[in-house]
Amino acid sequence: MWIGVRGYSKSGEAAVSLACAIKAALEGYRGSQHAKYRALFLSSRDNLMTDADNVSYGYQSVTASEKRRLVDQDFEAIAVRYDLADALLSFGLHLLWKRFAIGHLQLRKGERVLDLCGGTGDLAILAAREVMPGGSVAVCDINSAMMQVGRQKVSRLDLKDAVLWVRGDAESLSFRDEAFDAVTVGFGVRNLVNLERGLREILRILKIRGRLMILEFSVPKTGWIKRLYEAYSFKVMPPAGRLIAGAGEPFKYLAESIRVFPAPEALSAKLEALGFKNVAFNRLTDGIAVVYLCTK
Repeated sequence: MWIGVRGYSKSGEAAVSLACAIKAALEGYRGSQHAKYRALFLSSRDNLMTDADNVSYGYQSVTASEKRRLVDQDFEAIAVRYDLADALLSFGLHLLWKRFAIGHLQLRKGERVLDLCGGTGDLAILAAREVMPGGSVAVCDINSAMMQVGRQKVSRLDLKDAVLWVRGDAESLSFRDEAFDAVTVGFGVRNLVNLERGLREILRILKIRGRLMILEFSVPKTGWIKRLYEAYSFKVMPPAGRLIAGAGEPFKYLAESIRVFPAPEALSAKLEALGFKNVAFNRLTDGIAVVYLCTK
């Protein structure tokens, strides 16, 4: 069930400069078939959040630059086996959640989509299949290793020319105003240093009436499921992640970051306060994952 930010129901279901991202993206896509992407970019962007105020990295309080470094380091450590760990630790549910989310975004042929914090490109692949032919998808992520895995995955599909890969920080995007028909963020907004700044950037680069879909973890609503999930998150996932992906600390951070992230009602209220319209969310698997939809 979709829950609106005002409580009603609806039926149905790093610190890298983005100027560097422009250069890297255009150097990697100089072919004439990718000329259409060049108009997406700004010539430069302002600086990222400074270290004036500490932010949360799971249960720790760290500087902004330290959080960027730690998050980048976490994904660097597990990138090669990230998809395998994702599938095993979620018991395959992550793919069902992603398909549900993309399905409700109602993408159309010819649209331009940004998959922000796109990692290995699962959402980008699903989106590309909806908007092609004629459309395109850009993946933006701060971690090169994750995107390299994604590039290899896309190269095995008939979608290579539909997907652009851009290394950059979600809080200082290199894209022009109103560049995209839709933006997707899958399990990434928790990792932002400044959530409000990241959301404002999304609002800026969305076209009028453009759609935003956020898929993010939360905590279950039912008591016994919540207790079971708590034990699984802290007792099982870190050692299992170490065994599968070679590092346990990123999964400890994952469990902690879910608990300190705003509840669905609070995030929905923030989206509305920032200017997004038609904000609604839908809890999946008792609230372990939540899909948020809104428009500009």
